[in-house]
Amino acid sequence: MSNKHFIKYYPVDNADTSLIKLSDKATIQVDCQIREGDENSDGVKIYDVKKDILKELQKDSNENPYLDLFVLSHPHKDHCAGFEGNYYCGDPDDYSDDNRDNDEIIIGELWVTQMVFGNHICEEAKPIRKEAKRRRKLFEDNPEEADKQGNRLHIIGYNDNDKVVDGLHYIPGESIEKINGEENDFASFFIHAPFKSDLISGKADKDHNATSIVFQLSLKTEINGEIKSKAMFGGDADHYIWEKIKTISENNDNQKKLKWNLFLAPHHCSWSFFNDRSYDDNKEPKDYSLEILDYGESNAHVIASSIKIKNEKPNPPHFPAKEEYVKKVGSGYFRNTAKNKSEKAPKPLEFEISDGGTKLKKVAASAATGVINTPTPRAG
Repeated sequence: MSNKHFIKYYPVDNADTSLIKLSDKATIQVDCQIREGDENSDGVKIYDVKKDILKELQKDSNENPYLDLFVLSHPHKDHCAGFEGNYYCGDPDDYSDDNRDNDEIIIGELWVTQMVFGNHICEEAKPIRKEAKRRRKLFEDNPEEADKQGNRLHIIGYNDNDKVVDGLHYIPGESIEKINGEENDFASFFIHAPFKSDLISGKADKDHNATSIVFQLSLKTEINGEIKSKAMFGGDADHYIWEKIKTISENNDNQKKLKWNLFLAPHHCSWSFFNDRSYDDNKEPKDYSLEILDYGESNAHVIASSIKIKNEKPNPPHFPAKEEYVKKVGSGYFRNTAKNKSEKAPKPLEFEISDGGTKLKKVAASAATGVINTPTPRAG
């Protein structure tokens, strides 16, 4: 039987939360926005992200829910709100009945950038900083203990105040085939960013978006088989970062790491992917941004994790940015998380990766789901 993987993009307004579930049950979450309440300020039903994530996770021998890998793209509120109290922080051996009653999720492996250790981060990111510091100190004092479930940490990129430590850092240009300490037969990561030049103290403090983790996730359906789908994640990285990514990849004859079937629109469909954020002064998209989109392959979808995109301010989301994406992939392949199934009660966008490639799953009225009839794929 063919192995299948799933990627969910949750409707969390102008914020990001994505979940990857592999056929071997391994789970990967990128960013976090867990909100309380029934509706947002526009009367849109708030989707219960925590409940859905718990449904997808495995449990350890003590019946504690765990996530194999959590990736914090950068320490901004819209990428880590709701982390505290929903994800367990501390020695996993100290996980208590109170933590269990609250369904706190143990994170097997945590990825952060060097920026999370700085002083200029939001309140919502401080619990992640505390947990990352705990894991980093454990790595320094007791590497064997640090390489256990619930203690693993990797710092993505480095700056002048840090050095690349074998076993602790992953840097741009590196391919990763391990998840939560285990070699994985189906998934691999290629780290594109952040670059050292964007992690320089002072500069980075003023522009956290430029320090976003950018990576390509490649998925196979067979051991030693060919790659069936590639998903690109880039946090809030702007066009300057994507220009570096494109230039470095092409100069190193590494264009295959630029290819994608799923592309999460940076900064919630902001114009900043195409040019400087002030659209009134910068209406022309950069050639290199458009060329990044040309690397989209068959069934190439762009996903905008944002509120409903209207032809009006604010930015993000930005209507002209949507138009540029639609020009490249077609209207049937541009997806806005705010509009899936219902604008008043949107559901996650869920993609299935199988031998047939990448397909969007249909959200039915009942719990059952099937594969949606997608438009005719554009040329790769």
